[in-house]
Amino acid sequence: MSDFLSKLSSNVFLAPMAGVTDKPFRQMMRQFGKHLLYDEMVAATSYVYGSKTTERMMDLSDEKAPIAIQLVGNNPEHMAMAAKKAEQNGAFLVDINMGCPVRKLISNTSGAALMQSPILAAEIVEAVKKAVSIPVTVKMRLGWDKEHINVKEFALYMEQAGADAVTIHARTKADGYSGKADWSKIAEVKQVLSIPVIANGDIVDEQTAKNCRKQTLADGLMIGRGALGRPWILAQIDGQEPPSDIEPIVQEHFDRLLSYYGRKGLFIARKHLAWYASGHSFVANFRQSVYNETKPENVKALIREFFGN
Repeated sequence: MSDFLSKLSSNVFLAPMAGVTDKPFRQMMRQFGKHLLYDEMVAATSYVYGSKTTERMMDLSDEKAPIAIQLVGNNPEHMAMAAKKAEQNGAFLVDINMGCPVRKLISNTSGAALMQSPILAAEIVEAVKKAVSIPVTVKMRLGWDKEHINVKEFALYMEQAGADAVTIHARTKADGYSGKADWSKIAEVKQVLSIPVIANGDIVDEQTAKNCRKQTLADGLMIGRGALGRPWILAQIDGQEPPSDIEPIVQEHFDRLLSYYGRKGLFIARKHLAWYASGHSFVANFRQSVYNETKPENVKALIREFFGN
């Protein structure tokens, strides 16, 4: 197992999710353990051009390690520059996004499109490796679509380029986030790589984590959508009991969003509150009330009423 994994207290990680894994979300996750947490996907070229929003996204101050910064882009030099900044900011590792299926990135030969351009992908990995002393990992998909699955060959190529580990979301670019993750393909990659393989896709609770580990023999598990509204999920998969009273957790997350974003936090909080409420009775009424409310104090009252015991 790679050196950097042995330094972690758990091999269950939080996936990077745009619009979700911001600083307030990571601060909530951190309360439940010392797991490796990822920031939101950061556009390297935006950082190079001086985007204040991007710089803020890369700010890891006032947070406890370990935290990874994921970069996306198609310019090796820009990726290397952003990776240097990530290391300076205290990132535990730099991850390179080669799996996002969003059209904007695909049209720019970024994200999952890099799996169709292995030479450029390798150049990016090599440039980032030369720029930093922290681990460099690659997150990828199975391939472009069911007829063009190249994850095994691509992962081997990334290993040769210097990647310290790969994370595989067991869907194709064409799948997006629909359908069932094909863990068998992760198992095939695990058989041929000498670097760690981290499994991602459809791991949402203790049982699916156990099943994925058994089928893939992966060195680590990455949890994405399973963490929405459940900042304790990584700890739960590691065997801890989930909290019985989540109202204080929801209230604190709401307060952190307001503190970090200002008034904008009220609107960002809506999706998080809907995720926390998922599975509860009368969730539709609660969601509608939250979406109609414009005053933070009234939203806090709605949280007390809905989640209070």
